[in-house]
Amino acid sequence: MRDTPTRKADVLAALEKQGQVWLATAEVGGRPHVIAVSAWWDGADLVVTTSGSSKTARNIAMNPLVTLAGGDPADAIVIQAQMLDSSPAEDSPELATGFSNAMGWDPREMDGWMFFRLRPTRIQAFRGYEEIEGRDVMIRSRWLA
Repeated sequence: MRDTPTRKADVLAALEKQGQVWLATAEVGGRPHVIAVSAWWDGADLVVTTSGSSKTARNIAMNPLVTLAGGDPADAIVIQAQMLDSSPAEDSPELATGFSNAMGWDPREMDGWMFFRLRPTRIQAFRGYEEIEGRDVMIRSRWLA
């Protein structure tokens, strides 16, 4: 079983790989809506992008609390986050450059896409049931190690 510092290091390594994650959003009082997104870790926040007219974008505008999940059941990372801000991709050259450098594609090439900056508030890391206990590596936006 990994200790908290090891789990944190594993989470940071996974985030720095800049990959695909599942993003769950919900309108206030509504049912969860889940999509796959590219997520750029800028060292403090996750930046994701999707169409500004999508259900995901509407949900985040109404309810800024989201959940992201990556990995698989044998090595999972679950992130609760809050949307800090959003902006049209074409109006965000710094975000677009950072995102495209990390992810290999530029959302400005997609019509009507938006960036969403998500601040993690809780991060859990676990490898199977044996690591359920002690899975928190971040609580209230503060690393535990």
